[in-house]
Amino acid sequence: MHFDVSTAMIVTSALTLAVGASLAVTVSRYPVRLRQAMYIWIGGLLLQIPVFLLFGLVGSLPGVSAIVLANALFGLAYAEMGRAVRVFAGRDSRISRFELVLIAALIAIPIVFGFIWPSTRWRLALGAPLLACLSISVARSILIRDRPLRAADYLTGSLFLISALPMLLRAAIEMVSATPDFEPARAFARTLFFVTGSGLPLIGTIGFLLMCNDRINDELSRLAMLDPLTGVFNRRTFEERAQHVIAAAARERRPLSLLAVDIDHFKLVNDEFGHAGGDEALRLVVALMRETLAEGQILSRIGGEEFAVLLPGADEAEARRTAERLRLHLECSAVDVDGRELYLKISAGVATFGPGMESLSTLLRAADRALYAAKRAGRNRVAISSALVETMT
Repeated sequence: MHFDVSTAMIVTSALTLAVGASLAVTVSRYPVRLRQAMYIWIGGLLLQIPVFLLFGLVGSLPGVSAIVLANALFGLAYAEMGRAVRVFAGRDSRISRFELVLIAALIAIPIVFGFIWPSTRWRLALGAPLLACLSISVARSILIRDRPLRAADYLTGSLFLISALPMLLRAAIEMVSATPDFEPARAFARTLFFVTGSGLPLIGTIGFLLMCNDRINDELSRLAMLDPLTGVFNRRTFEERAQHVIAAAARERRPLSLLAVDIDHFKLVNDEFGHAGGDEALRLVVALMRETLAEGQILSRIGGEEFAVLLPGADEAEARRTAERLRLHLECSAVDVDGRELYLKISAGVATFGPGMESLSTLLRAADRALYAAKRAGRNRVAISSALVETMT
């Protein structure tokens, strides 16, 4: 069965156009960075359409001008795909110098071996490895990143690595094909080159779309765990994490404490600055609390202006010191709300894991009782749940 390259290139052009147009509509509601990355990728994909047409029609076009243009567009298409991956990963969004050098070389080679020193063999032998380098560069951007890779990453990166192999094969055959005996091998390499060069990047586009969808799902999962205003854990996530930490503390017999923290007189902030000002004050208070807390200490917003802090490894004395550091840091730090400096204060209650307080619910109740005791005593202070028990007895 004869493989008609020209027909295949025309079909691939139509399919690529359809896929690119469909994706442009599909990703219009993606988050900004993912949408930007996907549009860059689609641009690279569409750049290949005239390449496929030029390769399909090159036999009827004069000279090697079409090859020069096709190489430039093909190189730019791969460079744009690599740039899309970098934008996706939050890295440099420019085309790299390495890619620019490869594109320049892809343009120079057909000029040299088409106009100055005509040689189809050396044009292919030197040009194909440069295309392979661009394909490998895209794969490298996908597979070498500072976060764990998913199945879609491996799929997409592998496709671009595989795409480079027929390019290298074609270059190798051209290097040794000095006699007509190599014509069948050259024909096979040429066909494989066109099939993989046009098909695999198109399939890789589906892989990149899956990579973007994985990122969206990760972001949705992250948002479901967080309080949308302050960015700290919401109550549900706090309770889930706290259950595991408390179970580990009981199993390993390690100390653990919990703080209930409330911003004093916060209603006055809302009354004076409105809810927008109150929201800004909450965000700034959370930022100050994060400055004070150590790694591994779990901060959560569990109510309007009420927060919980889980302190793994902290006994009652250490938990009280942490609460005092929070209180003093807030008391001494101004927050800018609507152009005015405010000094907000907090009250805190401390409860420590132990007999009678071995579950999250009992710890929360004890810390809340201590918090309300601190407020009754005048606010801007820390109260200890064990002291309340001793007073009651």
